[in-house]
Formats: sequence, structure tokens, C-alpha cells
Amino acid sequence: MSARAVLVDGEAIATAAEMLFEERGLHYGDGVFETIALVNGRPLFWEAHLRRLARGASILGIPMPAAGDWEADLSRLKALSGPLSSCVLKLMLTRGPGWGYTPPAMPTPRRYVVILPWPDRPDANWRPGIRTAICPTPLATGAPYLTVKSLNRLNQIQARRALPPEYPEGILLDGKGYLREGIMSNLFWVEGEQLYTPRLDDGGIAGIQRAAIMEQGRSWGLEVREQLVGPEALETADELFFCNSLIGIWPVRHFAARSWPGSAGPVAAALLEWGEGIGLGPCS
Repeated sequence: MSARAVLVDGEAIATAAEMLFEERGLHYGDGVFETIALVNGRPLFWEAHLRRLARGASILGIPMPAAGDWEADLSRLKALSGPLSSCVLKLMLTRGPGWGYTPPAMPTPRRYVVILPWPDRPDANWRPGIRTAICPTPLATGAPYLTVKSLNRLNQIQARRALPPEYPEGILLDGKGYLREGIMSNLFWVEGEQLYTPRLDDGGIAGIQRAAIMEQGRSWGLEVREQLVGPEALETADELFFCNSLIGIWPVRHFAARSWPGSAGPVAAALLEWGEGIGLGPCS
């Protein structure tokens, strides 16, 4: 996946080798990022992504650029890359240059804005849905910084390595065996008129799409609950699905001894239609 265009602090670059040599984001993962669906040139949930980026930067102690700087970067990037249909927009904010684990007292943060091609995924991931399994790699929890979408994703990389390739997504438990999230997504399940998702107070990423689905579920009259429970809670689920800002949702058709044959359940089906309406889904 090659970048279509890249800006660093608002400037286009031909080569970043010299700059990256001293970049803390590269050496230590010292930064935060957001991955945004860019549909017909429009970033979906733009304000929500900037708010989460600012929250993560605050927790890590990285000064956050003004929203207008990111907006100016996006406008210039779109001008450089030409006409856009569906692409991935990635924002990255690092602490900037510096060596050693002790961060500089006066950091010089750098902002990166990148446009990437839309990922190629099978239509079957949306309909009829995917197979999933519990990952043997636990999710690290227990500190506020573990709720930040940081540039250090080794936990997720190791979890993906441990999961067989026939599973497009896996379920992460924490060290105590509680449900937390997917490797690259958030997890939901449905029982009757209740929509459940794991609590993420001290670990895991509270996704932008997760929040949108919770709001949408409430508007449909569903009772939405965040719980810290074990995987046995999925044994009685009527529906199970994953979500993130690029896929919208992926319904689960097979998990452990459970199977949900045929089409997606009513909540997942309604969310698939809703997602496709804003540009997320197999036709993106």
C-alpha cells in the first residue's frame, strides 16, 4: 500500500530520511494517530477523530496543533493528490525529534498527514460475515495510556501473528480473561433489545465507529450497555459483530461452537445499510 501523498508539518517532502533519523515516533512509537475514511473527498467523523487525537496527545503530554492546521493540511493534500473517491486518510502526531526514553522538556511535535489507497477486502466479510476466534495474546490494560491510539501497536501485531489467517479478525481478552475488543476493531453483541460492548476504561481503544453505533442503537430504541465480562457472555448472543472506521461493521457468522448461518441479524443488517449509506462497506 503506497502513499498517494504525504505532508509533514504542512509541507510536501520528496524524502524523509534525514528527518526520520531523529524522529521519536519512529524510534519509540512516541505519538498518536487516527485512521479516517475519506469518501468522495470528505473525511467521515472528522471532528470526532480530531477530539480523540487531542485526548491521546494530552494523555501522552504532546502539544496538539490547532484544528485549523490539520484542516489546512487536508486541503493541500487533496490538491496534491488529485480527484479522490474512497481513500484512507491517516493523521499522525509525534513528539518530534529527540533521543532517549526521557522526552524533551520542550518538545517540537510533528504532524504527518497521509492519503493511502482503500484496503482491498473480500465482500464476504460484510455478507455473510466472518469467522472469528479468541486470540491467545492478551490485551495490555491497567493504565490510561493504554487507551490511547498510540503509534506503538506491538500488542496488536503480536495478536495478529498468533491468529490463523482464516480469521479476518480476532477477539482480544485482557489478562483477567475479560472481553475487550478486536485486534483492529471494537466488539458488539446483541441479546434481544440490548446492545452490548466491552468496557474500555483502562485499556483498549474506544473507536469513533463504536461511539456512532452506540448512538445509532439508542436512536433505534435499543438499550446500550458497556460491560466487563468474559467470553461466556457470547454464548447466548443473538448477534455478534466488529466495527471500525474503515469497515463499518463485519457481522460474525462463526465463533467457537456458535454459528449464525444465513444473512446478518436485524441489528447488524440495519447497521450495514446505515454504513453503506455513509460510504462504508463492500462497495467503498
